[in-house]
Amino acid sequence: MKKVLLSVGLFAMTMTAKAQVLTFDAGLKGAYSATEMFNNNISDLGATQDYKMATGSNYGLALNANLGNIGLTVEFLPGTFNTGYQGTIGSGNFASTYTSNVELKTFSIPILVKFGGQTGGYAEVGISTNGVNKATYSNSLTTATSVVTGKYNSYTTAVLGFGSKISLGDDFPLILNVGVRLQYGITDAAGVDAFGADLKGYPTYQKSSAASAGLHVGLTYRIK
Repeated sequence: MKKVLLSVGLFAMTMTAKAQVLTFDAGLKGAYSATEMFNNNISDLGATQDYKMATGSNYGLALNANLGNIGLTVEFLPGTFNTGYQGTIGSGNFASTYTSNVELKTFSIPILVKFGGQTGGYAEVGISTNGVNKATYSNSLTTATSVVTGKYNSYTTAVLGFGSKISLGDDFPLILNVGVRLQYGITDAAGVDAFGADLKGYPTYQKSSAASAGLHVGLTYRIK
């Protein structure tokens, strides 16, 4: 998939090469997102296991090659992806409510084709590979936490984004980037349920899809 996307980006840039100048820029960026891991095994259980919106963040480096109004971007983004749950166990006087969370320490590498000039509006499409370095489960019913890293797979997400690149001055080589990015899993992240149990232990296993919607802000330096 990464090779296909790179080929598409390079082909698009080649088709627009006539009378265009190849430029490069690099920058720092950060993101704050609403995050969740969706799995039908959990969705089918109703009130005992339900989703609770969580958040995550990323920061890192972006490298860009631009040819006219088409660009190819590769980013390196360590960060945190949280998936939250809530529910009720028991009934009547014995009912208890709880919340639980899995915190994933991730390293994401988005590869994106961008459409738009060096300044002004832009759209981006591509994929992101996401490695899971550590996963920690916690539950409001206990102060104990457990490491569940081995229950998760590295996963790939499809990426779609929109935003604007704002020049900070004609003679100043810095550009402010502000945008919104949506991601949804196209490969299985696996993982645990709301009680920390391995989802692969369910009688009929369903894949886990990581999803996020976030605000991305960056500062880019025009190298050439």
